[in-house]
Amino acid sequence: SAGEVLGIGKKNIPIVGSLREALKYKPEAIIIGIAPPGGSLPAEWKSIIKEAIKNGLDVVSGLHYFFSDQPEFSDLAKKHGVKLIDLRKPPKDLEILTELANIKVPVVAILSTDAATGKNIVMMELAKEAEKRGLNVGAVATGQTMMIIRGDAGAAIDAIPGDFIPGTVKKMTVDVAKMGKDIIIVEGQASLSHPAYGVETLAILYGSQPDAVIMVHDPFRKTRDGFPKMKVPSPLEEIHLIETICPKTKVVGIAISYIYNYSGLKSDEEVRAAIKQAEKETNLPATDVQRFGAESLFDAIAEHCKKINKPLRKT
Repeated sequence: SAGEVLGIGKKNIPIVGSLREALKYKPEAIIIGIAPPGGSLPAEWKSIIKEAIKNGLDVVSGLHYFFSDQPEFSDLAKKHGVKLIDLRKPPKDLEILTELANIKVPVVAILSTDAATGKNIVMMELAKEAEKRGLNVGAVATGQTMMIIRGDAGAAIDAIPGDFIPGTVKKMTVDVAKMGKDIIIVEGQASLSHPAYGVETLAILYGSQPDAVIMVHDPFRKTRDGFPKMKVPSPLEEIHLIETICPKTKVVGIAISYIYNYSGLKSDEEVRAAIKQAEKETNLPATDVQRFGAESLFDAIAEHCKKINKPLRKT
């Protein structure tokens, strides 16, 4: 199962070797879940997706390649009565940021030292911890995966023209605040120091104006995901950038996370050692939320919010 591969125990999430095998489970949709640099569709996937459409599956895609704009797919989808959902199509109501957001409830952003470090997992675990404490959690999705999972407002910001990204993030954050949430968690993208993708992280900071940040870091990764010639910065280097560019924001905790296929599955002992090292370097609480829970990180959020006169409480 997927859980066994990730090293978090057996879960009821089967891994299959083909579309034909997947059809035995009677799926309703096929999700194109990859996010390669450039967001293009691998040519060899076309026949698989067409076969999925013929079997009545909706297509949910997070690529920059829009299926609904391609006659070879749109005509086939119409014939078989299925939907083509392109998550990365920009929203129509784009806005330029004309003033900074001023939101009364705490806003927490999940940022990182690199792309593809597990920010969504950290965001979900923090949301679960908040809900355990009786809080009504709002989620702002800035990428296609979180839009599928639980965004109360969402847009794939890497597909929005640059002038409009901060304004779009602000609008989504304000819209979620108007829903009467007790805390708002904003999904981060890439890292502020990332030469290719940092503009998205910057837009998230400017648009959401977070009170607190949880920094996600893969201590076992030496170079950036998809960019083997670029080194990953230390958490302290990334923290300095964030708190310099957005002075109202404070990084309050470190979420240790890793992508298993870079260096193999890690033992609890190896992960605990990485946690201790991160705490020593940053003087902040650290943990792996998948293995050990998100309590300590949420406690850090709550403590900081109290200090800035935005205590966590039910509205």
